Amino acid sequence: MTLPWHIEALNPPFGDPGFFLLHSYSGQGLLLDLGDLHKLSAKQILKVSHIFISHGHIDHLIGFDLLLRMTLNHAKHLHLYGPPGIIKIVEHKLQGYCWNLTAHHELLITAHEIHEKSIEQCTFACRHKFHPEPGISMTRKSSAICENPTFTMASTTVDHGIDCLAFALKEPLQIKIRPQELNRRGWPPGPWLSQVQQHLQSQSPAETIIEIAGHSYQLQEIADAITQIRPGLKIAYVTDTGFTPENRQRLLPLIDGADILLCEAAFLESTADKAEISKHLTAAQAGQLAHQANAKELRLFHFSPRHSDEKEEFYRQAGEHFNGPIS
Repeated sequence: MTLPWHIEALNPPFGDPGFFLLHSYSGQGLLLDLGDLHKLSAKQILKVSHIFISHGHIDHLIGFDLLLRMTLNHAKHLHLYGPPGIIKIVEHKLQGYCWNLTAHHELLITAHEIHEKSIEQCTFACRHKFHPEPGISMTRKSSAICENPTFTMASTTVDHGIDCLAFALKEPLQIKIRPQELNRRGWPPGPWLSQVQQHLQSQSPAETIIEIAGHSYQLQEIADAITQIRPGLKIAYVTDTGFTPENRQRLLPLIDGADILLCEAAFLESTADKAEISKHLTAAQAGQLAHQANAKELRLFHFSPRHSDEKEEFYRQAGEHFNGPIS
């Protein structure tokens, strides 16, 4: 099956973590963490609109400068989401350079700082030498932190000695209109088709009435007659977290049912003590997490270099606990 999202690791599993996601239909690009970006082409980087940062450790942020360098001369608005403190991190990075020749540049960077009950937001404009504009604060009412027509991104906070965010991308329902059924029933295309799609996306009651060419029909009747519906793809991203009951309690509702779970596996069982001390997962724990979350596929990353000659062992140990595809 061709996935609607192309998923590309920024680096091999022993390198800096992170993934580039490209939506096959809209061309929208996302980054999950900002490890070393040199593997990506300029064309790929320029497609990025949203960046989701798990935490402020250098291996998850070192790619910021290259992202900035490649987008500097473009009229783009980058949205960067991260844990408490990310606004200050972005400000410090931007103020590490001189901007006296950029008054005509149109790049905007908005940092969204994710707290348990609020989202703090601050925008930096290149034409204003990236000095922070007055910030705003929004009440957070759910796990969702970003919503647009292509995807919704949700997050939760786990413990890595500091706050670390895990993410779950969810597509909206995929609704396909069957034109042959429209013709067979004599229903003319029109604005009512958009109404049907909007009602289905928002999960309106099945009895909702839609007018078609002067006649009234229930939403469910129309959906059964002319649509093909499949759930949207769910992609979860988990990194830098200890395998504690508290972390699992936070993670499992977020990643449950993921079609693809991108999960760190820093250590093997022979060094499980180091995983516990450094608040990372072992490959076996990543497999257990995927099993408990009912994930369909597991992709491992972020291996510790201490195991550089044991790459295949990561997949073997994860596979002892998870029966789905592992890569």
